Amino acid sequence: MPSLLDSIETFISSIFHAITAVFSSILAVFQSIIETIFGVIGTAFQAAGTMISGIAQTFEGLLKFLLSNILVIGAVVGALFLYGVYQQRNGKPIASAPAKKTN
Repeated sequence: MPSLLDSIETFISSIFHAITAVFSSILAVFQSIIETIFGVIGTAFQAAGTMISGIAQTFEGLLKFLLSNILVIGAVVGALFLYGVYQQRNGKPIASAPAKKTN
């Protein structure tokens, strides 16, 4: 038959184990909350990095396109400029200036 001292010792030990389990549970809850916050922040930074990478690749493709077609783009711009000059002259063909009369 266990003695009174053994019973008290077992009772106190179970109280300490219960308190330790409660603190461990509270610590686990805070740890999971902190891990979730850091996970969300990490995902946001990852999304921003992916977005910046996509924008950089888009501009890289655009620059490659413009450089590979620079002659075509120059011809179109030149044609538009000449058409603008033609329109400013009210549709009359561009002619050389009339010769000045000398007396």
